[in-house]
Amino acid sequence: MGTPFISLLEPTLLNWDRSLPSSQQPASASLPRTFLDAMEVREQVYVTEQGVPQENEFDLDDSRSCHWVIYASVNIKQHHHQQDNGLPELNRSGRQRSETRTLPIGTIRLVPFPHPPHPRNGGVYADWKLTNAGAPVSKEGQRDPSAANGNGNDGETVAPLTANELERHARPLFGRDQATEFHDGAELYVKLGRLAVLKEFRGRGIAGQLVRAALGWAAQHGNYFNPSVAALGLDHLGGEMSGEVPMLKWRGLLCCHAQEDAVKFWEKAGFAVDKKMGRWLEDGIPHVGMFQRLTLEPSPPQI
Repeated sequence: MGTPFISLLEPTLLNWDRSLPSSQQPASASLPRTFLDAMEVREQVYVTEQGVPQENEFDLDDSRSCHWVIYASVNIKQHHHQQDNGLPELNRSGRQRSETRTLPIGTIRLVPFPHPPHPRNGGVYADWKLTNAGAPVSKEGQRDPSAANGNGNDGETVAPLTANELERHARPLFGRDQATEFHDGAELYVKLGRLAVLKEFRGRGIAGQLVRAALGWAAQHGNYFNPSVAALGLDHLGGEMSGEVPMLKWRGLLCCHAQEDAVKFWEKAGFAVDKKMGRWLEDGIPHVGMFQRLTLEPSPPQI
């Protein structure tokens, strides 16, 4: 495998059919190559390997996110061409023909604010919809007794979403969320996720390279996602406000909805488990919330 290189796709309006795999997207969709490659990797890891439904893997956040895809040059042997004598066709050196191809082997995305409400402890989510609101917490959705208050949650139910939360699930809005260990419920945060590396390339530091690339970019572009007065439709206030809205500035807080099996990896990347967020299921896979705060580098103001 040659030295991997990483490509960044900034937020792009995507016209894709989320029920179809990358190889079956219509040409008329004109999807960027980088996003198609990200789709291909995520399909192999989440859809094929982990059993996430195809239509649940891709969502509206994809169009507003930054995507990184890591590529590697891989030597691939071509299929034998049969000659009339039934023997494999050989090149002049007497060896089987092969070629070097550049393959997407991993991907990650960074989702800007705003976000839907934090998941419910013990919640069961499908396509990011809470399916057990008001129902008793199942054994699979129980909180680890060693977390939070140490009492577990036998007999508790998953509280239904409030009217405000339902509205935020339908169209994420700026507003107060439930406070957690690392999030006060009001501070803006960005979410790192959809980290996927092809099975045959794991154990080579590929995931770490992707995370470092995303975190490094975010630290250098701290005001990239900050909404301007004009973007919020507040420019009619004239001299009272200009540039950025102070209360809507990102201060470096990052969230990750981590699969339980990957917690140690995310801890090595600088994230810490938020015990007050509890534990929930996303498409049948146990998840926990994790946070990290970046030190942002000075950057020019948004206009």
